[in-house]
Amino acid sequence: MKKKPYPTVAVFSGGGTRYALYLGMYAAMQHYGVKPDLLIAACGGSIAANIINSFATDEQRKAFIQSEELYRFVQNTRMTRFKMLYKIGVYCQRKVRNTFYAPYIENIFDKFIVDMPTDIRPLLPSLAVRPILPTIVVGARLLFDRADIGKERNGRKLYRKVLFTDAETARNIDLPAVNCNFKSYEGSAIDSQVELFQDVPLPIATRISVSDMFYVQPVHYNGAYFAGGIIDLMPIELAEQLGETIFFERKKGFGTIDEALIRAVFGYSGNRRLQEVMTHSVNYWVDTADMNQALSGHYIEKNINLLKLQVELKLPKTYAQFVEDMDFQWQYGYDRVAQHFKNKQV
Repeated sequence: MKKKPYPTVAVFSGGGTRYALYLGMYAAMQHYGVKPDLLIAACGGSIAANIINSFATDEQRKAFIQSEELYRFVQNTRMTRFKMLYKIGVYCQRKVRNTFYAPYIENIFDKFIVDMPTDIRPLLPSLAVRPILPTIVVGARLLFDRADIGKERNGRKLYRKVLFTDAETARNIDLPAVNCNFKSYEGSAIDSQVELFQDVPLPIATRISVSDMFYVQPVHYNGAYFAGGIIDLMPIELAEQLGETIFFERKKGFGTIDEALIRAVFGYSGNRRLQEVMTHSVNYWVDTADMNQALSGHYIEKNINLLKLQVELKLPKTYAQFVEDMDFQWQYGYDRVAQHFKNKQV
């Protein structure tokens, strides 16, 4: 059997604003002697991958996630007018009731609740532009433009999965072997072909990957529009092609609204894809299924303000609280990996 390019691969699949947990996981992996040789990251996990590539030690990484630089970035989060319940709330409920798979081309260009700059480098200058560790960030390229919004899809493919990495790592990827031919994607709006983008600055790839539909706007870069890593949040097939040993999360299923939005935009079931991923054989399953409950109050949560009839984000009230939240997330990730190794020793 042909030897795979990387002894150990870690996949950071999502997490949203709980990205500090992946830094704790990474620290624990090193502690137990299984430091990843390749990182594959999507959505919030890409933030962690960018931070890991920006600093040489876990102490420096932890200092950054508790820094005033990152705190200022978080505190500058601004909501758009789409936050009003008569906009986002009504829209979501309509999609919950509509069980068809991406029958129309949705407007993800203008409908989003968080206003985030398309280039985060000026706001987070400490982040590395180029990776020091082989890293792949998952995103999506839009295959339609504004003129198509509202049209019937009629089987058209609207999104193509893209992998952002460096030239050396790209040479190890067998694209035909990792095409999106998953059973869970049959009939979806996702093209089976996968594209490689080499040497895109890591913060740009990160910003693209966190562009969840209706949450953060897509990114226009080099003449094309890109959206988030939710197109394939759990790229197990890519990890299997590249790594001998794999670290992967055992994640909780998608809630009613998230499932409905994935169905409406991408035309597949996130929960069916999750079930598909769980059938694969993985060396290290790290259980983060309870992260919402375990980290409640320690990450940026969405709340509904009934008095103002709008969606609000619960940001840390003070810098001290922010530091505590980051530490809490980091420790959660560390403990989950540590518990896994302890259980294997029993």
